[in-house]
Amino acid sequence: MFANIYLNEVDQYIKNKLRIKFYVRYLDDSIIIVKTKKEAKQVLEKIKLFLKENLRLELNTKTQIFKGKQGVNFCGYKINEYRMKIRDRGKRKLKLKIRFLKKEIKNGNLTSKDAKKYLAGHMGYLKIANVNNLLGTLFYKEE
Repeated sequence: MFANIYLNEVDQYIKNKLRIKFYVRYLDDSIIIVKTKKEAKQVLEKIKLFLKENLRLELNTKTQIFKGKQGVNFCGYKINEYRMKIRDRGKRKLKLKIRFLKKEIKNGNLTSKDAKKYLAGHMGYLKIANVNNLLGTLFYKEE
């Protein structure tokens, strides 16, 4: 909550003054998508100056400029210029969770309805990414 209130000024600056069309922030992490590396460097310098002068903040050392094809990790997704995928670590955790839930259902410790409740958040997370192949491997029917 505090991050949203305090960083609202930089959000407004980036969207309204710099006119950045593709900007996303979650807590203190953000992504800005621009066309060229030159533009990225210019925007980054302007944001650094704004943060220092107006909010007395500095960007941390993790701040980087990436090529669109390379992609960036953000909020559990790997985002590049063409698609948004689930990060490998997230896939592993989800596979382990599903394996555990299947075992619990098979042992009679959990109903399928209850297992669905456990997976509801994960399904929302998967819904917005390119995961067709992953869904096929996770939710196949056992014979």
